[in-house]
Amino acid sequence: MLTDEYFDRFQTRKYRARNPLKRMLIKRFVRAMHGLFLEAGPVRSVLEVGVGEGFLSGYLSEKLPEVEMWGVDILESDLRLLSEKFPRIKAQQGSIYDLGALGRTFDLVVCAEVLEHLERPEEAVAELSRVARRALVSVPHEPWFMLSNLASGKNVTRLGNDVEHINHFSPRSLSKLLSGSFTVDAVETSYPFILALATPRAQ
Repeated sequence: MLTDEYFDRFQTRKYRARNPLKRMLIKRFVRAMHGLFLEAGPVRSVLEVGVGEGFLSGYLSEKLPEVEMWGVDILESDLRLLSEKFPRIKAQQGSIYDLGALGRTFDLVVCAEVLEHLERPEEAVAELSRVARRALVSVPHEPWFMLSNLASGKNVTRLGNDVEHINHFSPRSLSKLLSGSFTVDAVETSYPFILALATPRAQ
């Protein structure tokens, strides 16, 4: 179970927030991710794309020490923090649009809270499918994510929309996006997020 001490290891604002409701929702989300991780079958290698400081991968790396963990992010500063906290995770700078430099595939590729930020999400999903045996994806669940922001007084002038979010997903639209490159095996909601487990279509 995630502890307050685990949250406090990170610099990202949403993890350092002491609001007990926010922490409860994040803990529930991580439990849902872990549950789908177990559904993915035998997993010996994991790549998280958009790993950031490693909140998810760090948790998994400590729960599953036998699993080989990799993390890719565009920001060098986040990768430095990742390596300081979780040296077992192999950190590599790179773009979700080009994962070829990794030179391999992974039993499971995790992509959490990334697709909503991208101008070309279809291309990103296609690239994920090239390096994954299975993929575990999550995005904000709209309109509930924006309504939650409004209720807490956040991004009010943007009707609750985060300034960095340019795509908005429902379970149906996330499934549609993924289905261009994957067979969608499971879709779950963990307010205010959507999670999906998917298998790449034959190349």
